[in-house]
Amino acid sequence: MKKIIFIFFVLCLSSSVAFAQTNSDSAIKTIPATFKSDGCSMFPDCKYRDCCVEHDRAYYVGGSWTQRWQADKKLFKCVAGKKGFQHKFIAPVMWLGVRVGGVSWLPTPFRWGFGQKKSRKLCASNCRNTSTAK
Repeated sequence: MKKIIFIFFVLCLSSSVAFAQTNSDSAIKTIPATFKSDGCSMFPDCKYRDCCVEHDRAYYVGGSWTQRWQADKKLFKCVAGKKGFQHKFIAPVMWLGVRVGGVSWLPTPFRWGFGQKKSRKLCASNCRNTSTAK
């Protein structure tokens, strides 16, 4: 069991450090009026939808590893600050979920920087070149 926890911890740490987007020169500075949040992606909205929408705004823009860490910490504090003891237990679960599932290299609609187009430099090894396919 200790091995599983250690491996999970290492995966969480490596995914958040190694794959966070740092291409800030192409970052979107403002969020367009057409921006829509899905609330708490893959998690019940309950009483903390406002926390999740604010978190989605930060994830839409993306940025550096530090900015992602701050956005996730803000989500944790927002959820933990809600009335009721259960939110103290829910906050770390949500935090862990966004740290693992929100990495920028996953092809999900809720990844870090989901409002940005991936540059060719960032996805050269992972993206298929569809221009040659006919």
